[in-house]
Parts: sequence; structure tokens; C-alpha cells
Amino acid sequence: MKRIFRKNQIIIATLAVMIAIAGYLNYSGILFGETDDGTAEANADLASQELLDISQEDIETSTEDIESNDSEVEGTPGEAVLTNGAAETTVAQAKVTREQVRAENKETLQSIIDNTNLSDAEKEDAVAQMVEITQIAEQEAAIETLMSSKGFSEAVVSLDADSADIVVKADELTDANRAQIEDIVTRKTEVAPENIVITPIHE
Repeated sequence: MKRIFRKNQIIIATLAVMIAIAGYLNYSGILFGETDDGTAEANADLASQELLDISQEDIETSTEDIESNDSEVEGTPGEAVLTNGAAETTVAQAKVTREQVRAENKETLQSIIDNTNLSDAEKEDAVAQMVEITQIAEQEAAIETLMSSKGFSEAVVSLDADSADIVVKADELTDANRAQIEDIVTRKTEVAPENIVITPIHE
């Protein structure tokens, strides 16, 4: 589709340039000369007809390309179609969302810490929460790195005080795979195995 758009833009730009040049030459008398009006009009009609012929040919070609593209689309219109990178995209988007939420939380806590109208106790609580967020971020990164070393290269880990949610790209997870992931999580956190939720996603 992008190729068709680019081709249409080139066609339009070419036609615009040709029309501008023809108009300038006609106006200056270089192309059509200072002959009688009948000859000038005939030449102008001829140039216009050639432009129309070019544009019509290109339009027909573009229409064929569009029809060819449409014939390649399969499935019900509006139906979601998973591509080869669907799992990777899901994991990447989850990581981006996680970091955006974390950044917003840190910004809120920092505004509390910097607020001179709040008590020391409130500021200390905000500092404690900031430290906790940083620790959780470090634990998530460590777990994802260890999982990658075990073959789970596409995974996103979300931790809180007493639970862990793991999304991992895998066609299927055996009991051994789940035990391996749970072992990594429990070694890096204090989350109990029964509070670890592992969700596999596949293409």
C-alpha cells in the first residue's frame, strides 16, 4: 500500500511539473510560438490530451495494484491477525507501559518529597516508597535477565510486595519450565511460589 501511495505522489508531482512547464512555455511563446491562435490552441489541446493519456494509464495501473493488494488480504475484515512478531510486540508494549507507570509514580513521589508544606513523616513515607520502586525495578530486571539466560528471551516481569506476574513467549510451558521460572523468582524476591502467575503467549 505504501508503494502505491508513493507512486501516486510521483505521478501527481510529475503532472504538476509538466503542466507548469507547458504553461510557462506557452505564455512565453517558446513552445507554441507567436503564430495564429488556431495553431496555438491546437498545440495546447495536444499537450493537454497527452497529459490526460498519461494520467489515465497511471490511474489504471494504480487501480490494478490496489485490486492485487486487496486480493492478498485474507480473513474477516476487522479481525485481528497475529503476525510473526506479535508475541515480541506484546512483550515490548508491556515493558513500555510498566516503565511509563513507574515513571509517573516516581514523579508523584518526588513532588511530595520536594513539597515544603508537607510534614517530615509524609516525606519519609514518600522516600520509602521511592526506594521500594527502585528495588522492585532492579528485581524485575534481574529476573528477566536470568530467564533470558535459560532460553526465555521474550518475557516481562511485574512484581509487587507479595506477588509476581510473568508473561513469557513460549508455545507451551512444561511443569519443568514453570518450576525453573518460579525458582528464579523466589531466589530474587520473597514471593511465594503459589503467588507467582506465569502466562505464556505464542504466535
